[in-house]
Amino acid sequence: MPLVDPLLAHCGRARGRLTSALTRLEQGGSAAVVVTGPPGHGQHALLRWAATAAEARGLQALTARATEPAATIPHALTSALLASRVAAPAPAPGDGPDALLAALHARPTLLAVEDAFRADPESARLLAALVGRQQGAAPLLLLMSTHGTPPRLPDVLARMGSGAGVTELVLPAVDEHGAAAMAAAICGTDPSVDERFARAAAEAAGGNPAILDDALRRLAQRGHQPVAAHIPRIRELAAAATTDHVARVLRTLRPAERTALRALAAARGVLDLPALRHLAGTRPEDEPALWSALEATGLVTPGRPLPGLEPATRTRVLADMPPGDRAALCGRAAELAHRAGTTGEDLAALLLDTPPTGRDRFVPALRHAHAAALRREDHAHAAACLRRALAEPQDPVERARLELELAATEALTAPEAADRRLGAIARTPGPALAAARVRAVDHGLLRGYTHGLGHALADALARAEDTEHDDLVALYWAAHHGWREETDPGTPRVPGLPRVPRTPAQAGVRAWQLARDGEDLAGTLRLARAALVPPAGRDTPLLPRLAACRALYLADDYEAADAGIAALLADVRRDRLRAGVARVLTVRAELSLRRGLLSDAERYVAEAERSLPPGGWHPATAPYLTAVRTAVALENGDREKARAHACAPAPAGTEGSAPWAYQLFARALVAVADDDLPEAMGLFRETGRILLRRQYVNPALLPWRSLAARTALALGEHAEARRLSGEELALARRWGAAGTIGWAELNAALPTGEERPAKVGRAVDVLRDTPAGLAHAWALADLAALELRTAHERPAAPWASDLSALITAHPSSRLADTVRRLAGDRGPAPSPTDVRRLREWATLSQAETHTATLAGHGHANRVIAEMLSVSRRTVELRLSSVYKKLGVSGRGELRALVRGMESN
Repeated sequence: MPLVDPLLAHCGRARGRLTSALTRLEQGGSAAVVVTGPPGHGQHALLRWAATAAEARGLQALTARATEPAATIPHALTSALLASRVAAPAPAPGDGPDALLAALHARPTLLAVEDAFRADPESARLLAALVGRQQGAAPLLLLMSTHGTPPRLPDVLARMGSGAGVTELVLPAVDEHGAAAMAAAICGTDPSVDERFARAAAEAAGGNPAILDDALRRLAQRGHQPVAAHIPRIRELAAAATTDHVARVLRTLRPAERTALRALAAARGVLDLPALRHLAGTRPEDEPALWSALEATGLVTPGRPLPGLEPATRTRVLADMPPGDRAALCGRAAELAHRAGTTGEDLAALLLDTPPTGRDRFVPALRHAHAAALRREDHAHAAACLRRALAEPQDPVERARLELELAATEALTAPEAADRRLGAIARTPGPALAAARVRAVDHGLLRGYTHGLGHALADALARAEDTEHDDLVALYWAAHHGWREETDPGTPRVPGLPRVPRTPAQAGVRAWQLARDGEDLAGTLRLARAALVPPAGRDTPLLPRLAACRALYLADDYEAADAGIAALLADVRRDRLRAGVARVLTVRAELSLRRGLLSDAERYVAEAERSLPPGGWHPATAPYLTAVRTAVALENGDREKARAHACAPAPAGTEGSAPWAYQLFARALVAVADDDLPEAMGLFRETGRILLRRQYVNPALLPWRSLAARTALALGEHAEARRLSGEELALARRWGAAGTIGWAELNAALPTGEERPAKVGRAVDVLRDTPAGLAHAWALADLAALELRTAHERPAAPWASDLSALITAHPSSRLADTVRRLAGDRGPAPSPTDVRRLREWATLSQAETHTATLAGHGHANRVIAEMLSVSRRTVELRLSSVYKKLGVSGRGELRALVRGMESN
């Protein structure tokens, strides 16, 4: 038997049936077999294999392929069959049928006709006659390949069917076992190919052996083996092979079939049958045969009243058309859909392939499709819809609005294009576009695009008046002091902010400047609140509002800061500014971290990463995100994740910027946790150098001096520790925020002598009355450690209860580990005084234990819900379950039980 083409590795049963037919031919039996299936299933390869097998048995084999150009030439196929004889003279014109019959009478013959459906009418009648000839004639095995089910054949043959003795042999799709056999044959590997690869390869090829054969050969040419690691590669190669396969099949279509298929592709499944009939120019009586012929090609999927078309096939069919014809056809399809009342995504799908119409009536449908695509996270399609909408004439204000929406969408897939678009909007003149220019600058700066927008902002300022001018000045200074080392020397000079701000935007930026410089706490609070007061806050640009929120939490007004961030977050989400959402969420995570709400901080960081993955952040803002991610992971006890975040390299151009100082500070925190104190000291000092160079002096921003002082103290550098802590205390008192002062007093007390416990206790008392929950918790830990080392006793040690509540809320945090080590230093705990109570306590779930402990420390349900990041109703249900399990009547008994266990 001849060698088997890998394309036929999945056709063992079909080869077996043809082998039996050849055996009967040798024994004098005749048969007619139609080999069919979707295009690419190996029909031609199977006929060639059968011809080779026949010749190996000493049988005569005549083979030919019917072609479209020869379909109108009488007896063309017959002549081609005769010409396939070995060392046979070419038949004379007109002698084809007689010469072929004479050749068939000479000896048993295999007659193999590829693409029999294209046979010229005269040859088709001859084949029909051979199928129906009387017994006693010379043995003949007639093989005809085609495609489709039922097989696509000339009418004279199709009418005969199986009733005349024609056997239909349908080739199967390739499954994972066939794919494994093909991979082993083509790649030259062990027959036991990786099952995962074989399954993925069969799926990627859609079960089509020709596509899979092509893809596997491309894989082998690249030196790859059929293993699971190369599944993504075989999928890519199969997609490319599918495109080529579609192109080959398209070349086999008749003109009427090609026209109908193109109309079907242009319709995108939107047009109904009458509209498609109008588009394709078909007649109802011709359609059944036409759709059957297209289904037989495998390019369309069976369906009524209309067949379906895969997206990849649709794209290839339209790409095969001349551009002008394609545009005209798609334009007619869109017009027909519009007349039929089609709207929304269906109409937009058609419009994407059409040239501009010169009218704006299609814009609403494209905007609707843009919004729908965003909801399903298909940003590329969403951007395509808006680009198509912008191709139509627009009112200048509406066009600017669409450009802003498109820039927000492009920021996720083509950020450089988004930045260029925002710059172009900022430079567009006209008094009607003042608001659009401000928004363009605001959106770009919020994302971090400060360098490129500098010139555009300056150009806009040169023409701006009134509120636009004031807001652009505010935006300039918000960006200039936020992220770049210095302004571009080529940027024109911009006036400074007035001492009395004229707009809420200027108030927000001025508040941030004061907070950054650590001056005028009362003025900072007044200006920041003014920037956020509704209704002014709703119309104020986003970046100044974010600056105002940050100023508020540096000033200890955490509640107002969180409310402002919540309102800001709603606005950036409404405007679909994913980069802005990520940045605002990161600021909210920092605020939650300062408050000691570690679960909230972790949740906001995760939401920021979902909104815009870290790889999509602008280089100017990425270090700040990295710093907050690092600090949150570290405080939540995940030191490994904190190390991974901290090691992220500086994006190009950001070293020396304020965000880079944040990342260095976070690296220093990780170094302290790893007990690498010299490294930490160097990082804290470098953080300070960057901030001082930029005149960021307020220790509320980053307390690098106090943490450097702690590190210096641990390294034995007592004089340096006193200098740094004293400097921070002086700056904190100048700023005046209680949280900043309490933290500075705590660290100033550490290097002192015997009066340390009293001074640290006073710092703890100051921090207890501030919203700086994390600073208060670490101050309590410092106090506990100090008292344990000095054997200093405080009545009832109130810090023990406070710390216990904090670590109950966050049992895996770094603070919890520190407190547990301190508790271990006090020696082994005595046995519980009430074994039964302890046994009942042990039956509580982890969530119930946390909730009961916090309630036992006197926290209200609202506070417990906030600390555990659950609803108040959940807290109530947990406490009801706790009361029932422990047999206590209420909060008083629970408090006594918790305190009793802690005291023992």
